[in-house]
Amino acid sequence: MIRTGLAALLAMTGVAVAEPTATIRALNRGPGAGETFAYDPALVRVPVGGAVRFEPTDKGHNVTPILSLWPAGAPPLNVPFNSAATVTFDRPGVYPVQCTPHTGLGMVALVVVGAADMAEFAAKAASAPGLAPKARAKLGVLAGAAGQS
Repeated sequence: MIRTGLAALLAMTGVAVAEPTATIRALNRGPGAGETFAYDPALVRVPVGGAVRFEPTDKGHNVTPILSLWPAGAPPLNVPFNSAATVTFDRPGVYPVQCTPHTGLGMVALVVVGAADMAEFAAKAASAPGLAPKARAKLGVLAGAAGQS
């Protein structure tokens, strides 16, 4: 990999360069064939202290936590409709987010911060109260994918 500019200078001096921010886009049409109302990507991993940028590529979407699965003691996030925001995650864990009007259609995503027990998260998601079936199913798929990576 070729590094340029300031990043190359910092690397030569031994100063650590932070990982780039991950980006999750809110879409009316998902990346999969026939998929509607999706975050892309729906699964990101960041280190503790890493940041995720949420972008409303298409209008009509927000980003809120799925509180029944949110890590205990972690501050909730709220990205308003049609707004972009960068959120820093300072605690390890699995952070499930949703678009409130489209959760029932499966518009959910996972931000995995640091090392996380994906089997434990999947078990909690399988029995979380009030979670729409499509959202529950997608969280299970995402947790399985995160556990394999």
